[in-house]
Amino acid sequence: MLRRIAVLLAATAPLTWLLVATPTAYASSVTVRTDAHTASASGVRSVVLRLPSVATDVAAYWRGAPAARVTLSFSRDGVRFGPAVDAGRDEVGEQRHNGTTYGAVRSAGGATVVRVVSDRVLARVWVLGMADGARTVTRHRVPAAASAAVAQPTVIARSAWGADESLRYDSTGKEIWPPAFYATRKLIVHHTDTPNGETDPAAVQSRIRSIYYYHCVTQGWGDIGYNFLVDETGKVYEGRHARTYDAGVSPSGDDAAGRGVTGAHASGWNSGTVGVALLGTLTSQDATPAARSALVDVLAWEADRNGIDPLATSSFVNPSSGASITTANIGGHRDYGSTECPGGAFYATLPQLRKDVAARIGGTPVPPPAADTTPPTAPVLRGTGTSRSVQLSWTGSSDDVGVTGYHVYRSGALVATTAATSHTVKGLKNGQSYTFQVDAYDAAGNKSTMSNAVTVRAG
Repeated sequence: MLRRIAVLLAATAPLTWLLVATPTAYASSVTVRTDAHTASASGVRSVVLRLPSVATDVAAYWRGAPAARVTLSFSRDGVRFGPAVDAGRDEVGEQRHNGTTYGAVRSAGGATVVRVVSDRVLARVWVLGMADGARTVTRHRVPAAASAAVAQPTVIARSAWGADESLRYDSTGKEIWPPAFYATRKLIVHHTDTPNGETDPAAVQSRIRSIYYYHCVTQGWGDIGYNFLVDETGKVYEGRHARTYDAGVSPSGDDAAGRGVTGAHASGWNSGTVGVALLGTLTSQDATPAARSALVDVLAWEADRNGIDPLATSSFVNPSSGASITTANIGGHRDYGSTECPGGAFYATLPQLRKDVAARIGGTPVPPPAADTTPPTAPVLRGTGTSRSVQLSWTGSSDDVGVTGYHVYRSGALVATTAATSHTVKGLKNGQSYTFQVDAYDAAGNKSTMSNAVTVRAG
C-alpha cells in the first residue's frame, strides 16, 4: 500500500543555525514527500518481493519464528541481486510483544525487488520500503534565538530533520501517544543497529525519518522511541516529541517544569529515564570520536541538571509502575533487558564514558581521543561477468570507528569510490578479461590492505 507523508526538512545542513539565527535572518525550508509501501507473502522460507517503487531504506518484519535468521538481498531489476545482509532486529520493535518480529532499518540503495531468505518458515513476512519523493522549497524569516537558561548541546529539532507531526495523530485527530513526564533519574545509551559510515547530513536525516516512520506507523507507537539520537559526525537530534518550543530554543525533551518525556527505548523502564541512541551498529566497533564526544555532552548536561552522579550505581523505582532495579546511573540498554544493544564493542567502553561525563561536569577537559591509526579489515571480493560489464560484490569490512567507503581498482587504477558493498563496472569489451581489487577506508583516511584479486571476463 502506498502511503504518502509530507515532512518538513530545512534545506541546508547541519541546520543548527536555526537555533542561533538573528532577527533578520532568512532560511530555506523544503517539504519532502516520503513514499512508504509494503509487499508481503505468507508461509515462506524464501521469497522475492517486488516493491511498487524504488526504496532507499527497507525493513522486514514477520509473524511466526521469532528466532529466525532472516537475510535480505536487493535488486533494481529482479535479475542481479547484491550480497545478502542480515535483517537484524529493531530494538524498539522488540518491545512491542505483539507476535510480530521487527527487523532493523537497512539501506536498500534504490532497490525495487527484495529477496527474503529465512532459516525457517515465516507465517507471514512484510517488506517496508521507504524513499523521499518530491521537494518544495520555501523561504521564511527565522526569529532570534531565545536565551538558554541551562547550557546544553545544540539539538537539531524535529522540524529541522523532517518529522511529520501528523503521523502522531489518528484519523479523528486524537494523539496516538500523548506525552507523559517524570523527573529523569537514569540515562540509557543505545545503538540503532543501522548501517555504519553515514556522515552525509541528508542521508542521516533520511535515515532518522525512516526510523521515525517505522516506529511511529509500522510498529504503532505513535512516535520515535528514542529521546535523542547522535550521528557519527557528532550532531544531536531531537527524538520523542515533548512539546512545541519557542522559536530559536534548542529542544530539551522536557515539559515546562523540566521533567523528561517518556520514550519507548527500554521496556519496563521508560518512565524517568532518557534514551540516547547512537546511529549505527556498535557490535564489533566503537562509536566514532565525534559521536562519543557529543554523547558525553548530552549525558553531562542531563546528569548535571537532574542531579545524577555519572559514576554511581543506585536503585531506581519506575515512577509509573513501581518496579525497581539497581543499575549504573549511566548504562546500556542491555542493563535493563535481554538485548545485545548498545553493541558489545561500545558497551565495553561505558566505564570510561562515565569518567568522561564526570570530568565534563567538573569542568575538567576530557583528553582528546588518540589519533585513529587502525585500518579496516580487507574486503573479500567476488565478480561476475555480464554484457559489457562486470558485477562486483564484496564482504563489508570492519573497523574500530566505522568504515566510510571502498575504492574499486581495475588493473591497479582507481575506477570507483562507493559506500556500498557492490559495484558494476560498465563500458567493457565483451570477451576481454579484467582484474579487479577493492580496499576499504575509514573517516581518518586509514586504508585496508587490498582484497584478493579477481579476474573476470565481460560478456
